[in-house]
Amino acid sequence: MTEQLAKKVFPAYFENFTLPETAQEQEIEVYRACRTRKIERESFLNTYEENSFKVPPDKTEDDPQVYCLSTYRKLRDVKRFVIADSKYQPPWALAKGHTTKVDGLSCETKSWKKKFRSSHVDWWLYEGAEPWLAFEVTTYEKETEA
Repeated sequence: MTEQLAKKVFPAYFENFTLPETAQEQEIEVYRACRTRKIERESFLNTYEENSFKVPPDKTEDDPQVYCLSTYRKLRDVKRFVIADSKYQPPWALAKGHTTKVDGLSCETKSWKKKFRSSHVDWWLYEGAEPWLAFEVTTYEKETEA
């Protein structure tokens, strides 16, 4: 771990798992579905916080994905996700932005999970991170035209 990285602090509950070797401070263009329909902290919680600081029934405590903020490189994968997850009731907001070096470590899930096909990007946030500042609201229609 570099000296610069050692100065950055993850939340205390991050002690339960090991980050993938491919996780690093980097910028990756991504999309995020916003449950609150706004670009705000509550729409950018990691899975653990979204589940009231509990591990989801289909995961284990040592699974790094439990603690990441889920984003996607491809728009179609965001759409599939919100259809599959009942917490995202229409009209949900679509945010476009990027992972940031100052807010945490990120990597494409398929870089560390074999046989993973989605464009999912895991983003493990530092304590006090404000990832929503790197996003803006967009529409699905606007993005599919581009």
